Amino acid sequence: MSGISGLARAACASSASRRVGNVSRSSSSFRGGRLAKAPATTIRGTAPRSRRGVTRAVLRDGQLVTIHYVMKFPDGTVGDDTRVRDAPATLPIGQGQLFPQLEKGIAQMEVGEKKTFELTCAEAYGERKEEAVQKFPASPEEVAQLKSQVQPGQMVQLPDRTSAICVAVEDDGVVLDLNHPLSGKDLTFEIELVDVADGPELFGVPIVPFDPNKAVTKQ
Repeated sequence: MSGISGLARAACASSASRRVGNVSRSSSSFRGGRLAKAPATTIRGTAPRSRRGVTRAVLRDGQLVTIHYVMKFPDGTVGDDTRVRDAPATLPIGQGQLFPQLEKGIAQMEVGEKKTFELTCAEAYGERKEEAVQKFPASPEEVAQLKSQVQPGQMVQLPDRTSAICVAVEDDGVVLDLNHPLSGKDLTFEIELVDVADGPELFGVPIVPFDPNKAVTKQ
């Protein structure tokens, strides 16, 4: 990999990163979730009572949802809890910043409502791929620098600002796992919809992202 020295510099900035098994506290667990269609998600929950005869409105693309969530692993271990961090997540609907199955469910929730979503690994961060574990060559000087900054199991930031897990630092290079740390894991999200707000507008008209792939009808 060219630019391995950039990795060494980035690793220094990432020296405080948590090891595999912990979820980064710096951003929402939902970010980066762009997946192909997957089987239907199991959804549980109870909604506030709606008035009889009133149809619930579905949230529109471009609207901003503020949510609290608890992310759990199959054994019940909590990976992230926004209430513990006192950091609710605010994300747009229809812009790919939520897993598709979560977005579909949240778009039909009401403010104050709570639901539980069970996602398979395919619906979350995807299946783990062994070919994503790769060795990148480095000079002796770069290896020495990496050994002083990075330990196996530590997350590092690559020059292109993507992240990877350091598997090993060898004499002639570094072995990195480019899989997402949560790939291959089924996840459960307990969601509370805290607030809904309109997104940005231009001359009073909502600005909605346009995806030409969705506009073309495939035969």
